[in-house]
Amino acid sequence: MVVSKPIMVAELSINHLGMVKIAQKMIDAAIAGGADLVKLKYKNVKKYYKNDGKKWRNFNFKTYRGSLELSKEDFAHLANYCNNRSIKWFCTVHDQEGLDFIKSFDPPYYKVASMDADKHALVENVMKLCAEESKPIIISLGGKSDLFVESLVQKINKYKLKAYLLHTVSIYPTPDGKSNIAYISHLKNKFANEKISIGYSGHEVGYAPSILAALQGAKMIERHFSLSMDWKIHHIGCSLTPEKYKQMNDIIDKLLIEKKLEFNEFQEEELEFLKEMKYR
Repeated sequence: MVVSKPIMVAELSINHLGMVKIAQKMIDAAIAGGADLVKLKYKNVKKYYKNDGKKWRNFNFKTYRGSLELSKEDFAHLANYCNNRSIKWFCTVHDQEGLDFIKSFDPPYYKVASMDADKHALVENVMKLCAEESKPIIISLGGKSDLFVESLVQKINKYKLKAYLLHTVSIYPTPDGKSNIAYISHLKNKFANEKISIGYSGHEVGYAPSILAALQGAKMIERHFSLSMDWKIHHIGCSLTPEKYKQMNDIIDKLLIEKKLEFNEFQEEELEFLKEMKYR
């Protein structure tokens, strides 16, 4: 099996705390860690979440979550910052309002999250836009059955799109042994073709499953990214610090070098050593 380096995505999520300066530092750190792309998310929190009285650390969840959202002006600033740093970015869109806003930045991809993948009108509209702009769609598959993916693939084919379908386990963080990485090979065998690629959006602690995903041929690996693990926000436990993100990236690079080696009975260097016993 030929395995190539995945597209490496650093997802800022809400780990910027709604602050542009922190987001800028995250972008810098993601570049230094080998990220190919930065991912943001945009949603109208007031419309998206229910008024169910849900709490987070004794705060009303909607109020708390809204405090971590970037403004439209912030997006314009960060889009310019990414352009100046020569790194592409894209965004998860959760509703039509978000799609209409994000498309004004001409991103290279549009992303639909697992929680929205069964919102048929939204997905259809994202696909239509991708078809109009000749851009790939990215969809996470957390909690989605093969039957659901088959229906999704039919829509992708209808619009003649390129797509990245990301295996995801929607547990934040995902416990050890629960990332179900073998499912990547299953998805590849069943759905992958020249237009549909299988990737991985990981929520584990650390990065062992992400490395296994790369070795199984995932074409894109997306990981939450944070400057600190000490910030008391939800989902922080599935993030990687800049140091850990770079470690993961470096290990994947080294493992893929080894995977490219063809079988050799002996290496010339070892025969020379055994013959001459030369220590260098």
